[in-house]
Amino acid sequence: MGILEWNQIIDLADRKANLQTKSGVSFIVVRTTEKTVIIQETSGNQYSLLRKNLEKAVYKINQGLLLNGPKDYREHVADDRPAYAWAILKKLGYIK
Repeated sequence: MGILEWNQIIDLADRKANLQTKSGVSFIVVRTTEKTVIIQETSGNQYSLLRKNLEKAVYKINQGLLLNGPKDYREHVADDRPAYAWAILKKLGYIK
């Protein structure tokens, strides 16, 4: 997969798809803006992720970086809600 397909993330928000972090925390993508993804845990807490960091992750994955979990995302991409970012990328097939 070459670049981050932003429309796929918009679709996650439109469908309110149920996602889970690697540790089992459930969340949904509630909305997107041009620069962010807003997620919400089942507890109601909302957090934002930066699009540029997700794009950076996909670029690095295409360069051969293996992201086996949120810790790798934090160390090699950004400390920007790594558990949620990793789960989104995994759901969309960027991470095997």
